[in-house]
Amino acid sequence: MQISALEVTKLLTTEKSKPGKRGKADLEFIQITPDSLPETAQPDAAEVARVVEMVKKVPDVREDIVMQLKERIERGEYEVSSEEIAEMMMRRMKADRVR
Repeated sequence: MQISALEVTKLLTTEKSKPGKRGKADLEFIQITPDSLPETAQPDAAEVARVVEMVKKVPDVREDIVMQLKERIERGEYEVSSEEIAEMMMRRMKADRVR
């Protein structure tokens, strides 16, 4: 999963606006490593292997979603404005810079 700077900004703005939450200047970021997790939060090797196998089984292209979109396009029910396309292009560009 890739998270762009826009998504991070939206999250921080949302968290700041919640009552009882600290402001942006008060946020503290800590580095989380497997060693810093409590014993109960550390997955065992079997669980990790199971999840890896599940991820491997997920296709690169979700044919069901592609077919639904194709059908909507053919029926003329799928519309995306040029503004939405431009915004998504900018978000993708920003997310790629973060990586």
